[in-house]
Amino acid sequence: MGLIVQNLTSILIMPRMKTLVKLNANKESVFFIFILIFATVFYLFNITFSDLWFDESYTAALVRHSFSDMLGLIKNDFHPPLYFYVLKVFTFFIGVSPFTIRLFSVIGVLSALVLGYITGQRVFGKRGALYFCLLLVALPMLESYSHFARMYTWAAFSITGVFLYSYLFMTTNKIRDLALLSLFSIMSAYIHNFSLIGAFWANVFVFIYLLFKRNKAWRTHFIAVMIMILIYLPWTYILIMHLHKVEQNYWIPNVSWHVIFSCYTQPFAQNFVSIWTSFIMIFIVFILTTFTIIRSFVKHENNQWLILTLSLVIFNFTVISTAVISLLSQPILYPRYIMTVVTMIMVPPTLFIMNISNKWPRVTLLGILICCGIYTSFKSSFFSFGSYKQSMEFLAAKQPDVKKVVHIQEITTGPLLEHNEVAHLTHYWFQTDKTQVYSNMDVFSDLHQVRTLDEFLKKGEVFSAVSFLGLPFNGEVLDRILAQSELLRSDTIWDNKEGSGVQILLYKLRYRGGQ
Repeated sequence: MGLIVQNLTSILIMPRMKTLVKLNANKESVFFIFILIFATVFYLFNITFSDLWFDESYTAALVRHSFSDMLGLIKNDFHPPLYFYVLKVFTFFIGVSPFTIRLFSVIGVLSALVLGYITGQRVFGKRGALYFCLLLVALPMLESYSHFARMYTWAAFSITGVFLYSYLFMTTNKIRDLALLSLFSIMSAYIHNFSLIGAFWANVFVFIYLLFKRNKAWRTHFIAVMIMILIYLPWTYILIMHLHKVEQNYWIPNVSWHVIFSCYTQPFAQNFVSIWTSFIMIFIVFILTTFTIIRSFVKHENNQWLILTLSLVIFNFTVISTAVISLLSQPILYPRYIMTVVTMIMVPPTLFIMNISNKWPRVTLLGILICCGIYTSFKSSFFSFGSYKQSMEFLAAKQPDVKKVVHIQEITTGPLLEHNEVAHLTHYWFQTDKTQVYSNMDVFSDLHQVRTLDEFLKKGEVFSAVSFLGLPFNGEVLDRILAQSELLRSDTIWDNKEGSGVQILLYKLRYRGGQ
């Protein structure tokens, strides 16, 4: 009888038990697929709502050049080249447009989510990796910068890889984990200078930890670091050139407590402004972070202590390092650049939620953070950088006799050129000794750089000058142009996509002649 029951159990029950175990094991993966689908739709929503702003127009102009020309142009920019070259390959197949170059940024965020779940399982466990991905989706800064055709989302992806494989190598000593740590570190260094700093501190932490633990793996890590330095060495000379330019002139304001504080609050903001849901997220995240730090000191669970400390080092030491550099040399700390290491800010809340044994507090915390984050991000998706296309349409419709436009600030050049097919104007950038530092203007092939009005205007010729309303940059240039011209009319072009957005001033002028 017992033998019969045993056989029936093996035939009828065991296969079902195995199926149930397999389904339960796959439950997290199915849930993650739903998260990824939602994130894809969410990040693509309203992706072309705003016109391209200057930095994005620079990206678009750069990847329209040949591979050989790009290197010479990138040398005049303040960013490493990896993002631009990979984007060039990406757009080679699908073309260059506001949608395609922003799509590449969306892929960067989605890649961070995939990495956070697949590799994150080895760090947080399956359920913890899901929590980490949910909190990343809730982070407004990731959504905002997924709509920017810049390198920030890919820098966040690379730093996420640095974080995960730093922890894994410290705990496994596997060469494969070290190789991937090295790969993500090199990617970080060649994508953005802030992600370079984040990767630097991660590797310093790994090295010190291995030495402190008397782990012989410090030797292999030291060799890997030497290889990383050699690979980065070709770019070092250009980096030194960039630092020299920054010392001469740079747009970033002096570092202050407000700037430092913004580095910790802007990840939760609606673009550049914190709203009520932002404050809720800030309060919850930093309370959870504080409790996680206290708990790690009290219980000192080695694995979670290591995860927590590593994430805090990468984020905070990046802020501290750049703040110190800003104080001792030229300001380089800007809240936008924190996007490169922003995924680290959600590691402590992930650890806290993992340790909640009761289901309902865990679900409630996740629900509040996700709802606040999604709401803030949804509002951010209706942010507009300016009325660039509208300005060109206005010139074409209201000032058809104007054929030449002179730009007062460099940040109007690229965005207006993106819509030049509307009015077919010739664009000029008024260069002075002060503005010559922006030599990356060479990327715009259709932009003519001049120093005096008589280089391109005849006496009595009508032209337009364009400037941002309320922006003080290059005010002396505008004064010089107005002094040499007769003002026929001035118009303010309001951004009809967003009432409180950027307004552009258009001056219709007649050149009187003279220097």
